[in-house]
Parts: sequence; structure tokens; C-alpha cells
Amino acid sequence: MVQTSPPATEVVRQIAPWQLGVLVAAPVVALAARLLNTPWYQNDDDTPDNARVLTEIAGSTVANDIGAVLTMVSGMLYVAAAVVLGLWVRSRMPRTATAGLVLASVGGFGLVAFGDQLMIIGQAARLEEHRGAMIALLQASYDSPQAGISYLLLVLGALGWVLLGVVLYRGRVVPRAAAVIVALGGAGVMVTAPGPAVSFIAGAAVISLVGMVWVLATQRQTEG
Repeated sequence: MVQTSPPATEVVRQIAPWQLGVLVAAPVVALAARLLNTPWYQNDDDTPDNARVLTEIAGSTVANDIGAVLTMVSGMLYVAAAVVLGLWVRSRMPRTATAGLVLASVGGFGLVAFGDQLMIIGQAARLEEHRGAMIALLQASYDSPQAGISYLLLVLGALGWVLLGVVLYRGRVVPRAAAVIVALGGAGVMVTAPGPAVSFIAGAAVISLVGMVWVLATQRQTEG
């Protein structure tokens, strides 16, 4: 016996107003964080320019501290957003939606870990008398296995948002263009977290915001 999915309108109506607020708040907070944080600049050979990063952070420590906190908050909001979207479309493609929910949530926790790392780097930048040692320490952190694990969490999160986008796209819960933008934006926020350019990392958050707002607009049209 073939199971049929409920009409799209029934699924859309399950999103509560506070849940829609979470979907929009996640990219808004991520955008604010990325405008405050100092990007992780790179040299011409694509290696981290740790001296420049620490010097620029030292010149705007308060802004970077706020950005680090907002990065952690945005990570938790993206976990919540993944849960909202995953449960919303789960009836369409249960396995894919569940996998997307779990992986996207993992990426959100990766953002939290990255924000914590930014906070630590901000404190290191304040130790100007030990700048040489801090540069070496930062380079060692880049080269450590833990750094690779942190980025792996973000990559898994990006995959999760792609899967959620697939369910939105194939389930016809929202316009297909909106589904694509939600997937690109969510994945972009994950993989661009380390930088290296403000326009690059902020642009991903803007794309994510456009996708989430489109979902919100679709919800309101359906309720109307």
C-alpha cells in the first residue's frame, strides 16, 4: 500500500509564529556576528595570516567579543531552525528530513564551538607583550586535529541543510526557488564560518535570511 503525503497546506500550517521567528532570527544573528567579527585573513599562499588577525582583533576587542557571543547564539538558533524545518517537512520524506535535521543540528553546534574559539582568540589578542607566542599558538591550533574536527562539524551541517532543502524542494512545501535558497544559505553559513572575507561570510548569512523570509512569506500566504 502506497502512503500518500498530506497536502502542502496542512504541513505549512503546523509552523507556529515563534517557530517562524526562530527561522528568521538565526540568519539575522549570524549576519550581525559576522559583521562584528574580524575575518580569518589569509596570506597569498592561502595560509592563515595570524599576525594580521591578532593585530586587528586587538584593535576592536569589544566588537569581536560581542561577535563571538553572537556566533554561539546563532549556532543554537540554527539548531532550533533545523529542528523546526525538519519536523515541519518530516511527513514528506521522513528519512531524508530526519538526516537533514540531525546533520544541520550538528553544524549548529559546530558554530557554537567556533564562537567559543573566537572568544579565546580575542583574549589571546589582548596579550600584546606575548604576541609572538600567541601567533605560534594560533598556528598550532590551526594545525591540530581538533581544528579539523570542528570544521568537519560545519561541513556535516552544510550537508544537513542541503538535505533539508531537498525535502522542501521535492515536497513542494514552499516554492522551489525558496527551497534552493534555504539550502544554499544554510550550507553557506556553515562552510564560510572561518572566513576569509567579510563580504563572503556575511553574504552567506544574507542568502540564508532571504530563504527563511521566503518561507515566512509562504506561511502567511497559506494562512491567508
